[in-house]
Amino acid sequence: MSRKLGALVLAMGILVGAMGIKTLLSAKMTGTTMMANGPAPIPWPPR
Repeated sequence: MSRKLGALVLAMGILVGAMGIKTLLSAKMTGTTMMANGPAPIPWPPR
């Protein structure tokens, strides 16, 4: 059981590390923005 758990922890660590590196690299690049809205236009704030 501990072997399987160790493999799972190792795989999760690699996955989290890769996601962190991707986030850091995408934040350093200029001209890239995170778009939660997709290609839709940004809605105007209520007046």
